[in-house]
Amino acid sequence: MGTQLQLVSAESEPEAIADVRTDARPRLWGAGLCAGISIAATLIGYQHTVPPLFAGPVAAAFLFWALYLLATFAGRRAVRYRLTMQRLEVERGILGRRYESIDLWRVRDVVLEQTLIERMRGVGRITVLSTDEVEPELIVGPVASAKPLYDRLRDAVAAARKQARVIPLG
Repeated sequence: MGTQLQLVSAESEPEAIADVRTDARPRLWGAGLCAGISIAATLIGYQHTVPPLFAGPVAAAFLFWALYLLATFAGRRAVRYRLTMQRLEVERGILGRRYESIDLWRVRDVVLEQTLIERMRGVGRITVLSTDEVEPELIVGPVASAKPLYDRLRDAVAAARKQARVIPLG
C-alpha cells in the first residue's frame, strides 16, 4: 500500500545564519577528571596509604559523579540552535525530538551573559526575551563563540522587525 499523503510543493529550507550546539566540553573534562580521581583513590586504598574504608567511598563518589557528568553531557550536546533570517529554531532530544521556533520579529530583547571563565573560553549564554506565548524567555547555550552569535542574532532581529514593519510601543 502506497503513502496516503504526499508533499505537493517543497519550499527550500531558509539559509542558516548560524547553526550551533551547546558547549558541553567542561562536563566531558570534568567526567575525565572525576574518573581519574576515582582511580587514584582506589590505588591509594590498595596501597594502604589511606584506609581502604575511606578510599573506597571516595572512589565510588567520584565514579558516580563522572557517570552523572557523562549522562548530562549527552543531554546538553543534544540541543541544537539554528538561526535564520526569519526565526530562531531549537531542536532538543536524544531519542525523541522536540522542535521549537521563535519568529525574530517577536523578539523584544537579546542579552548576552558571560562569567569570567566563560569570557576567557569565548563561551556564553544568550537570553532571548520575546512576546512568544509558549516560551517568552529562551536561554541559548552555553554556546561557543557567544559574542559573534549574539551580534548576528541582534542584527537578524533588527532586520526581521524592519521587514515585518514592527513598531515598538512605549
